[in-house]
Amino acid sequence: MSMVMKPDRTSSPVDFRAYLDARRAAGQPAILDLGCGARKAPGAFGVDAVSLPGVDLVHDLEATPYPLPESCADQIFLTHVLEHFENPLPIMEEAWRIARSNGRVLIRTPHYSGIYAWRDPTHRRAFSAASFDYYGANNYSYYTTARFRVVRVRLKYFLEGSEPWRRAYRAWGRVVQWLLDRHPDFSERFLCYWVGGIDELQVTLEAVKPPSVVTARGPDSALVATGLAVLQARASTDVSAIRRIAHG
Repeated sequence: MSMVMKPDRTSSPVDFRAYLDARRAAGQPAILDLGCGARKAPGAFGVDAVSLPGVDLVHDLEATPYPLPESCADQIFLTHVLEHFENPLPIMEEAWRIARSNGRVLIRTPHYSGIYAWRDPTHRRAFSAASFDYYGANNYSYYTTARFRVVRVRLKYFLEGSEPWRRAYRAWGRVVQWLLDRHPDFSERFLCYWVGGIDELQVTLEAVKPPSVVTARGPDSALVATGLAVLQARASTDVSAIRRIAHG
């Protein structure tokens, strides 16, 4: 969880470069945990506004851009972070910027119907299962340039209870979770009000980015350059240009 507070120390971006180089050398994914708090994801580089154990970079998530390079992360965690901000769009846009193409963003946040959505006085908003369609999956995605593919959205229900009813509560929780997993639309529309609310959204997104133009070097560079020229000519529907390239 990241709170809007003045950082009490600043970590140099060189620290992240060393982390990135070490992960690449070991053949491991680069993982960023934004708003990690004191419970950073294993193997991650942690970013938070407060200097806590495990935080590698102290930075306010509302201060964009982050001192992190573009397209650097294979996975990004946002674990109970987005609900603390009135406007989550800049944070999602930064997550998109620093994620690699097809890099995954793993989000956990309270569902709007659950008791955890508004229990914490620092929560500013809550989300539904369709909230993350507004990054390219629907026709109302023109408010942001960030583009994500929704891989999975899971509705989660937590009910543990205390003795002597714990076993009964857990059995009830398993039944509710079974329904949530198999009938998510019905559950979000109706069932959530019958069972005391859905507690959490677990969302997996993939960053969608335009293909990068790679400059080839070596004996195949002329072939690659020719291929790029053909694609450009096709895009402009200039048939004569394609013919000139093919016979050149």
